[in-house]
Amino acid sequence: MTSGAGRVLGGRYTLLTPIAQGGMGEVWKARDRVSGHIVAAKVLRPELAGEELSLSRLRLEARNSMSISHPNIANTQDSGQEDGIGWIIMELVDGYPLTDYLRGGSRIEPEYLMPILIQVAMALGAAARAGVVHRDIKPANILVRPDGMVKLTDFGISRARDQVNLTAAGMVMGTAQYLPPEQAMGEIATPTGDLYALGVIAYEAAAGRRPFTGETQVDIAFAHVNDPVPPLPDFVPEPLADVILHLLEKDPAKRPESGSAAVREIAAAAKAMGISVTPRPLPLPKAAQRPTEVRTPVQPSVPILAPVRHLTRRTLPDEMLQPPSGLNPRVRSVTGRHAVVPRIIDEATTIAPSSSMIPITGRHVTVPRIIDEAPPPPVAPP
Repeated sequence: MTSGAGRVLGGRYTLLTPIAQGGMGEVWKARDRVSGHIVAAKVLRPELAGEELSLSRLRLEARNSMSISHPNIANTQDSGQEDGIGWIIMELVDGYPLTDYLRGGSRIEPEYLMPILIQVAMALGAAARAGVVHRDIKPANILVRPDGMVKLTDFGISRARDQVNLTAAGMVMGTAQYLPPEQAMGEIATPTGDLYALGVIAYEAAAGRRPFTGETQVDIAFAHVNDPVPPLPDFVPEPLADVILHLLEKDPAKRPESGSAAVREIAAAAKAMGISVTPRPLPLPKAAQRPTEVRTPVQPSVPILAPVRHLTRRTLPDEMLQPPSGLNPRVRSVTGRHAVVPRIIDEATTIAPSSSMIPITGRHVTVPRIIDEAPPPPVAPP
């Protein structure tokens, strides 16, 4: 099976031009030879042909995304495999990733932000009802069309409730900047974790900065666990601030119980501010003024596994089991006696430079390396 423009997938989808490249896959603009429609094709890289783990992840991505039908989720239409190369056919969204609107500390005004938040919350509610946790909610995976319609994309590391775990012991899935505390501690991802990530996005969009930063990606991950949420700037309206802080509760049980509950809260806050939640056109981001190019993300949607030590939980002396200085008391039920991190030991554990995986290892719970957030894998207009 040759690679490149002109290749036909499944005897039906002709690859036209590349859109994005990642460590595991390539996204192409393609034409459906039956309907004539332009679609997006996600294709496993040729060098991974026959690699069963990669094929399994791609199949699960197709299965999970095809199990959800919602106007705010990019539609997955078909999938298949030929000569060891897996592929997925998706709706081609005419829009820009939310990342483009947030570059350089840019903010999104509440009258535009509230409709975006409520649409993502509705999408997450639909995913949860289908039994799917996205696990990688971030601006790069939220596309905004010119009319203000939002499309949630990239279920590459999603998980269904009946799914066999493909993640190696001691590995955490997600992007550090938007990682729920419980996922950072290696716990099973749940729909409330997706809502936490939405809260991080809402904070960033409203304030022009992320709530948690650090000198390293390890620092950022553990800030989600240990640090209180910094106060929002005074210019953020109180009803919006209340929604954001509720989404960012450390304890999953204290967050909105579902996407539907989050929708109700966002709608009530918008009403209190006199804002409509009907999608409205956003001014084009500055990125739209640059020539179109194929981006090569540092981190693909589907991560690449690499050997790491298994997660170990050892009983430590009582003095080491005290929460680290500055630990938010609210997270004690999340971290637990055996999950407190008194110090981080930066060991020479290596994972592929293109990954959404976070290795957890070391003497207790140690995260030696977390890969930087990637540039967005854009889905360009036809």
